[in-house]
Amino acid sequence: MATLTLPEVFDLRLKIQELEAKVNSGELSLFERCDTEDEILELKEKLGEFDRLKFSDEGECLNCSA
Repeated sequence: MATLTLPEVFDLRLKIQELEAKVNSGELSLFERCDTEDEILELKEKLGEFDRLKFSDEGECLNCSA
């Protein structure tokens, strides 16, 4: 997987918040809700991958400026 940039991570978090608000609104049909929850899970997996990869083996932040 390609490494995400910090602005992309920020955008993903905003997208997750928007989708979760949609799910919690009660306006979606069962199928729309399932599709939206699947999309949320995929986005959260991307964020989890970013979190696991943001530090080098030496414990240094890979996304921080040197």
